[in-house]
Amino acid sequence: MFRATAGPLPAADAGALAGIALPPGRIVTAQEGAGAPVAWVSTEQLSEDRLTELVRALAAVFPQTGLWPMQALGLEGGLDRPWGDGEMDGPEEDIPEALAVLTRDEFDDGDENAEDGAVPAVTALAPTQPGPDLRPDELDIRGAGGLLLVPVARPADVPAELGWWGGTNYCMSGADFSAVLRSWEDRFGTVLVSIGFDTMTVQVGRRPETEEQLDALLREHYAFCPDNIDQGMPPDAFRLGLPEWGYWNFWWD
Repeated sequence: MFRATAGPLPAADAGALAGIALPPGRIVTAQEGAGAPVAWVSTEQLSEDRLTELVRALAAVFPQTGLWPMQALGLEGGLDRPWGDGEMDGPEEDIPEALAVLTRDEFDDGDENAEDGAVPAVTALAPTQPGPDLRPDELDIRGAGGLLLVPVARPADVPAELGWWGGTNYCMSGADFSAVLRSWEDRFGTVLVSIGFDTMTVQVGRRPETEEQLDALLREHYAFCPDNIDQGMPPDAFRLGLPEWGYWNFWWD
């Protein structure tokens, strides 16, 4: 599993990190804390192949650098929002428990709507799926994007470190997202590989297999990102996809 001590950000014009050549970049600052630096992002978008190559190489040295590499996406195909205008709060230190996030009052009306196809509320977390974790050379980035480097101890902590606003309409803070991502990292070996203005993608290391896992994980996904079902795939089809998907994609309207 990817673990490190959060490291210092490179300079905007560093040119290299741990001997790995970097594209031209800039420092990402938060709205709070007088524009405190929270990440480094490339100034231009990179091809899928180049971005995957860099993410794999930089993930391999993550234990030494403490900088998690991933794909940065933005609004309307660019990188200005949120990476160029401070649309984030900065580091959030208090990360709650995943079950506490997924069982908040605003998520508890699923049972009332079950006859209409809604997903019942979370009652317990899905059991852990055993197996190996993803290796750096198994990480895959899909599509072009910017290269993002974030100083964290584990990939799941990226939303909390940024103070990410992607779930503002659902009253979810960056720390709330990191709480759930930490839990999925531990139970299913997921790795955060992409984040945008209101989207994120995790690569799944250990896919769920049992009926108990699928039932519970469907509830977790709905509490975490209801738009995937309410405005996307019906619950039964979504559940059938969970043991097949190598990526979990999320977006918040």
